[in-house]
Amino acid sequence: MENSTFKSFIKSNMMWLILILIIAVFAILSPNFRSVRNLLNILNQNAYFIVATIGVAMIMISGGTDLSVGQIIGVIGVGIALLMERNVPVPVACLLGIVIGIVFGGFNGLAANVLKIHPMIVTLATMTMFKGISFILSGSKSFYNFSPSYLAIGQGTIGPINIPIIITIVVALVIHFILSKTCFGRFIYAVGGNPETARLAGINVSKIKLLTFALAGVLFGISSIILTSRGGSASSNIGPGVEFDAITACVLGGVSFIGGAGRVADAVVGCLILGVLTNGMQMIGLDVNSQYVVKGIILMASIGYDTYQQQAKVRKAAKKA
Repeated sequence: MENSTFKSFIKSNMMWLILILIIAVFAILSPNFRSVRNLLNILNQNAYFIVATIGVAMIMISGGTDLSVGQIIGVIGVGIALLMERNVPVPVACLLGIVIGIVFGGFNGLAANVLKIHPMIVTLATMTMFKGISFILSGSKSFYNFSPSYLAIGQGTIGPINIPIIITIVVALVIHFILSKTCFGRFIYAVGGNPETARLAGINVSKIKLLTFALAGVLFGISSIILTSRGGSASSNIGPGVEFDAITACVLGGVSFIGGAGRVADAVVGCLILGVLTNGMQMIGLDVNSQYVVKGIILMASIGYDTYQQQAKVRKAAKKA
């Protein structure tokens, strides 16, 4: 009985144990890595990424994939910068930026429902469309000289903790509550696990998918605010690339690529593993191109492991039948 409990604990917390192991290895290889300041810096640098990844995780749990995340983040950043340039108050500009995220995210969900095709294909198209919108708005230029109140969102601290870290913790707790404690959250899992069964159970599958994309858009808006306020600039190039890292983090953490399974904690640990790897590889002097190779290998291994787990579940269910 105790052996079974131990195996269950290891299986459910495998990625957290791997994260601890990676931290231990880099701490041995680089004395600078193990400083509290550096560890907090990893959390602060990846705060926007974690928030965006949680949004991607929700979409994946519902059975979809969003490849337009990076472009949405770029449009929101440019939109907020333009609003503040026209003397719109910072809170209003941030709120309108989040509204842009909701509209664009909702559009992805609506298009997938109307066209009856997988969201990955839809967002592959909207990724290009949103990129065009972003560059039309920005005129291919970057925006600087943000107000101190906006910069404080990404650069300020409360005590020893950076504000982006606090925002990320709040977002993670709220989405965890939604997914685990609300009917809407249970519907997301049901739709992702088997949309036809969910439909027969009386769940409006199209509506749940649309709302999931819209809620993810809120997180993309928050992510863009954190990113642009921390960096002190906004442009159409700030977001692209995030989508693939986010999918990698989700699959690495244990969020199923085919839907119906995953937790907020899975997305967070996936982000932290990638963040620690990037920071650690920089600390030991590994070049950027080598880092890309490592990340690619991790993505392939993660998808392979996810596929293996899904096949194992099918075989187990077949034996029971």
